Amino acid sequence: MSTGQGVTIRAAVSRGVGIPTGIEDVHLAAPGPGEVRVEVEACAVCHSDLSYLDGTWATDFPLVLGHEATGRILEIGVEPWKTTSDGDLDGKHDEQHGRLVDLSVGDPVVISLIRTCGNCRACLRGHDVACTGDIALNATSPLTDTDGAPLIQGLAVGGFATQVVVDRSQVVPLPADVDLVAASLLGCGVLTGSGAVTNTARVSAGDAVVVVGCGGVGIGAIQAARLAGAHPIVAVDPAADKRNAALGFGATHAADPTGGSTGSGHPGGHLAAVITEATGGRLADHVLVTTGAPAALDGAIDLLAPMGQLVIVGMAGDGVTIEVAPSWLAAANKSILGSKMGTARVAVDVPALVDHHRAGRLDLAGMVSSTHTLDDIQDAFDEVWRGDVVRTVVLPNGPVTGNPVTAAASTAAGEPATC
Repeated sequence: MSTGQGVTIRAAVSRGVGIPTGIEDVHLAAPGPGEVRVEVEACAVCHSDLSYLDGTWATDFPLVLGHEATGRILEIGVEPWKTTSDGDLDGKHDEQHGRLVDLSVGDPVVISLIRTCGNCRACLRGHDVACTGDIALNATSPLTDTDGAPLIQGLAVGGFATQVVVDRSQVVPLPADVDLVAASLLGCGVLTGSGAVTNTARVSAGDAVVVVGCGGVGIGAIQAARLAGAHPIVAVDPAADKRNAALGFGATHAADPTGGSTGSGHPGGHLAAVITEATGGRLADHVLVTTGAPAALDGAIDLLAPMGQLVIVGMAGDGVTIEVAPSWLAAANKSILGSKMGTARVAVDVPALVDHHRAGRLDLAGMVSSTHTLDDIQDAFDEVWRGDVVRTVVLPNGPVTGNPVTAAASTAAGEPATC
């Protein structure tokens, strides 16, 4: 139950492009109706966070970033119309909108940036990522600094902090046996990559899939394509470590867009030749560009067979454009699809991914390359900027390992902006 009192927390506050992020004491407001306060166990660093810090995407400052997180419920803001006469939670679900009203203090949860009102046209159609509803946190950040000045809740979470207040629609309960560090990737990277495969592209068994960019989102897409029965799955990345990691997570072939390939026997060079060799003569049914690097989009549509789909998952910098001949696109029945956050429905997709993880079909722990304390967050940012990791995770309240959580993918690199 909500006490109505805010708390002082520690958070990584970013105050401008090129200004090092600093750790500050800040005030976090109490959760209002339909909101929860969560102690953050883990928050992965997504390149989208860094795209604000380096000016790739425009934003206002100051702000607290971090949006791919897990934690435990500390406090619940109760909606009056969802309580019993004695003031207790009614313990039911809102079945029409799929919004949980049975959370308890102490519950482990995944936190996503996707907020849903449950009532707007988009939500009623199952298009959660396009929600246009009136949600209180969209208008007012729960964060202020020690002078009382507002701090922006970056990407709707502000997860590089010891605690967060988020809308209840942003959290999904986790089974007690799921590791919260590994599960943090379900908040964005794996959710986005897998959703691009299952929700946006709707990949089927036997489809030929090309994934361009093999960081956290790309690896999530590769694992989802494997689960869908796609074959072949061609991973494309200029970094050898990333290509090797992709093969370990389910890619059947790996190719260097600058020349050379792995796993197909092709001597190198043109990506279309690598793909046709892997398929036995045809081009791809789906090409998923999971990196925001502009070069990744160049020629991507030329890798598609007729009826194929180009799925743009990674979000490029402001002002980046591509050119396509519309008559040629129509004549070949090719499609270009955007995939914000994998077109995900958090309350549906996260539990499905958890089931795959618990059954050993989805490797999350192997994607975590390193962990850092909140005080060492700049080191975590630098790892991502250098491309040293698949995912690095910040532990705002916990110990640091200093080394990869597992040996798998420990040197594989991260991707430019993906969500």
